[in-house]
Amino acid sequence: MPGVFTPQAMIDALQAAQLNPQITARPTSLAATPLRGYNSSMSIAVKTIRVQVLFFGRLKEIVGRANDSLNLAEGSSIEDLFAQYAGNDPELARYRTSMVASCNQEFAAWSTPLRAGDEVAFLPPVSGG
Repeated sequence: MPGVFTPQAMIDALQAAQLNPQITARPTSLAATPLRGYNSSMSIAVKTIRVQVLFFGRLKEIVGRANDSLNLAEGSSIEDLFAQYAGNDPELARYRTSMVASCNQEFAAWSTPLRAGDEVAFLPPVSGG
């Protein structure tokens, strides 16, 4: 496409200029058409929700706190929420298959969609008698 910047086009132009000193590389416009204002090509921002998060038992020790709050994209699930924490802590991720989650004090499936203000608790396995 003429007038559209591609990384390969820039590489080709720079290599051609190095091989033939008579060719001068000219800056290429990054946009096919000039933008009229800052972020003018941005669409509507992603809506976010804020949820409260509780950690119990060993999970609390791993995370380093008993509760937290987090902003997530609207439509996120409990699984998405856990992934935010597990991505920062591999030890926490190891507990995923043996723990349960609750939403608003009721056991919930990992696929449960979250809403603004929900309280999610992550409960580790327990043993004893």
